[in-house]
Amino acid sequence: MPSALTQDGAFARLQLRLQEEEHNGLAFAFRFRLIALGTVAVWLLFAAGPARVGIGVGACVAMMASAWLVYALRSSPHARAVQLAVTVLDVTVITIGTIVPIPGAENGLWLEQVFGRRSLFLYLVIYLTASALSYSVRTVIVTGAASLVALVGSFVWTALDQARAQGIDLAGTAELWPAVRSIFARLIGPGFVTPEAFLVQQLVFMALCTGFIAGAVWRARTHLGRTLSAEAERNNLARYFSPNLVDRLAGAENDYEAGRESKATVLFVDVVGFTRLMEGQPPQQTINFLRVFHQRMAECIFAHGGTLDKFIGDGVMATFGTPDAQPDDETRALRCALGMVRSVEAWNRGRRTRGLPAVRIAVGVHVGPVLMGAIGSPNRLEYSAVGDTVNVASRLEHLARAHDAAIVASAETLAAAVNSGGFGAADSKHFRPVGAVQVPGRSEPVEVFVMPLLTVAAR
Repeated sequence: MPSALTQDGAFARLQLRLQEEEHNGLAFAFRFRLIALGTVAVWLLFAAGPARVGIGVGACVAMMASAWLVYALRSSPHARAVQLAVTVLDVTVITIGTIVPIPGAENGLWLEQVFGRRSLFLYLVIYLTASALSYSVRTVIVTGAASLVALVGSFVWTALDQARAQGIDLAGTAELWPAVRSIFARLIGPGFVTPEAFLVQQLVFMALCTGFIAGAVWRARTHLGRTLSAEAERNNLARYFSPNLVDRLAGAENDYEAGRESKATVLFVDVVGFTRLMEGQPPQQTINFLRVFHQRMAECIFAHGGTLDKFIGDGVMATFGTPDAQPDDETRALRCALGMVRSVEAWNRGRRTRGLPAVRIAVGVHVGPVLMGAIGSPNRLEYSAVGDTVNVASRLEHLARAHDAAIVASAETLAAAVNSGGFGAADSKHFRPVGAVQVPGRSEPVEVFVMPLLTVAAR
């Protein structure tokens, strides 16, 4: 199972990406708001009366300035506090700019227009919808809460203002409410039921809109988290498996950390005389050499549908038939070994033109049962194969030096490849039998075939 440290690291990376998306969302919202407010300001210049243009354009300019403030401080430690304050300020500007009557106009007529057409409610809904561009659930909820308070405040302010305008004694509670009902019956229009129902309806609608938009943003953030996790998992699998297996493994329900036994063909390859080859070379050149070598070997492994098990210094271990065995595993493993030899030959041609010594590799291939699973410590796990088959393949790779061979394969591997029909006589003729070889650390000898270096030079 993943360690707590690994989980904490993944969670931290996810939070960082979400924070980046919030910053990007604020930048997008800022540009979008400038365009929207600019459009509204231009529209007011042509559509609104002279008395109203100043209020409307002033409100647009104020909201542009507040949007710039949030954008400019988006990376500040106080960014969230600034955004909260600006949201409250914006809602206040929208509310005042909507319900404050035109200077010199009849007060009651203006409020009839505002409440009869639900102007404030619609403006607040538009502003609430725009808050989704921030990609922040918190911002949406704060905007919705501020809008709810603004609706209640505008309701109360209108009632008190109209009561004062009509000379109603505000201290007389018994007379105040019937008067307020009469006022709102005139302001709201023929569709009026009760002032309570009117207010509750707007509050419920605003709360529902807030919930839906916040839920949509939350779902988008959750989807982003799942996507990032799947991408990280896929990238991690791509380090070990051939590309054609990554998609299947990334969506698999099997627990690949649990060990399970299966048949597989194991391949080992390393550089012969690596220490002598790198003697006197600076560390960076050694690293560059290993990078090129590992890349070439990995390309051969993936090209033949193998699994890159691990890099071991100047060596590479690969398996064919993991996580699932295939009928042509032995064939693909031997073809991969031949491909590695050809890749190094091509590499040597380029090295010779630069006056560099040639590189020689040794490859060992063996087939048999292996135990696959995640091994290592809780903080560092590897999906790897272990068992006698792995040990034999490693020993065969070392035997290549004693037999002046580029490839050493067990008789079982070569026979299975030939029997599968994928490894024909043209390929198998390059291998010659050596007979039973005593493998160090193993009591039973192994029948082996080798592809000599002379054969490599003749290819």
